[in-house]
Amino acid sequence: MAVYIDLENIDANTRSVLLRDMELEFFPNDNNLTRYYNIVYAENIDNGDIQGRASYDPATVKGVELNENLEHIHDIKHKIRDMMLRNSITEYVVTRDRNSINTILIMKRTSGESIGIFHCRHCAMEFDDEIQLSSHLRMHLFI
Repeated sequence: MAVYIDLENIDANTRSVLLRDMELEFFPNDNNLTRYYNIVYAENIDNGDIQGRASYDPATVKGVELNENLEHIHDIKHKIRDMMLRNSITEYVVTRDRNSINTILIMKRTSGESIGIFHCRHCAMEFDDEIQLSSHLRMHLFI
């Protein structure tokens, strides 16, 4: 089963930055044979990679599909989180979709908080409630 990274909830500029970094991180040299890294576009359900499209526009990208075992979804999520930290993308957070076992969501921090997912602003660690988050934030003050 493939891992799907949902990019629909982020703006075009942030999407462009993340797509560039994801391509550098996940795009294998033999992608034409393995089809490991696939971009899913909003206008159709066909998958394709950047090289296969004549006019590549990040605004039309719906998500990225990686033909990876679900055992590695946690590692993929952490790589995306690291990309976001590296690019100072703090208004969005990365989390697992609670409705789909193979989907990673990137959403606005406030949207995550409204559904009960809290993230540290310093290290992007994920918590289930505000109490855990506030305890964790105090640790950042001491370190």
